[in-house]
Amino acid sequence: MKTKEDFLTDPEFIAWVKQPNQQLDSYWSKWMVANPEQVGELKKAREILLRVRYPEHKAPEGAREAILQELLREPKRQKEIEKSALKKDPSFRWQPLGQMHRIAAILLLSFGLAWWLSPMPTDTAPGAAANETVWIEKSTQPGEKLQLTLGDGSRIWLNANSRLFFPERFDSLERNVRLIGEAYFEVEKDSLRPFQVETNGLVTTVLGTTFNIRNLEGFNIDISLVSGSVKVTEKALAGPVWLEPGEALHHDVRTGKNKLRNFNSDVVLAWRDGWIRFDRASLEEVMQTLENWYGVAFHVQGSKPVAWEFSGEYKEQSLEDVLRSMAYIQGFQFSIEEKIVHLKF
Repeated sequence: MKTKEDFLTDPEFIAWVKQPNQQLDSYWSKWMVANPEQVGELKKAREILLRVRYPEHKAPEGAREAILQELLREPKRQKEIEKSALKKDPSFRWQPLGQMHRIAAILLLSFGLAWWLSPMPTDTAPGAAANETVWIEKSTQPGEKLQLTLGDGSRIWLNANSRLFFPERFDSLERNVRLIGEAYFEVEKDSLRPFQVETNGLVTTVLGTTFNIRNLEGFNIDISLVSGSVKVTEKALAGPVWLEPGEALHHDVRTGKNKLRNFNSDVVLAWRDGWIRFDRASLEEVMQTLENWYGVAFHVQGSKPVAWEFSGEYKEQSLEDVLRSMAYIQGFQFSIEEKIVHLKF
């Protein structure tokens, strides 16, 4: 059973972490499959290597040549010292160091001085590790949608007013991305590298799955699973929450409480196909959806209805037409001034 210390003294492991190539990736991937119980220690050792960088200190120009010249002059000096000692004391016998011993002594002294004068290694942020991860950001403005394909083949649809962060190249152990806003994921299956989406403290982990995550600013988080399975974790949670197809996790950001429930995919995924669909939506949900869709801000006058629910669907309609149909059903007045929508109850 290997420990992280064993990995940290393994030259092949260090080479794989510091300078990965196809051959090393293949070897360690097969090793992890054969030794799943040791992957935890492997990851710890890998994290240590990536977070600690030893600065490289090159010898001053000409130092190598000077050491060699010193080695060449050493035999001549030795003979001169021996002759001088014999004149003073005929019984003196010089015990010369062999050539290899002299080289070893000089090199040991050189490396010792270099180590002594070098600054001690310090911990660095993950972004400053030896193989520095380059993060890419993709974002959308209100009313915009974006579809992209990651390097592993996973496809992502980014909803309006959202941001996605992902590495230029996924590493050999994990595929991590960060989301602000809403996105639909079709994750390419890879049994060796789980796919993780970090969203406002929640981490959704999958292998090959389709799901939707909605985390709009100031609101709760909804993770809706279409196919496969996902595990949702958070530091404050006692244990992970597993979802089955058709289930959604509703996370209350303020209280930290979770609630599992079924969801209507026609409503949750409607935005991908250009539809706005509401199913007994609250006033806050309606306003936020329209703000992201049309790039406006709402101002409410009067007392908001306590029990306000709305159901309906729209496609390729103007904001004015959408509000007019809502006003007829819900009984409010509205006016639009540039990017400001006034609602009066």
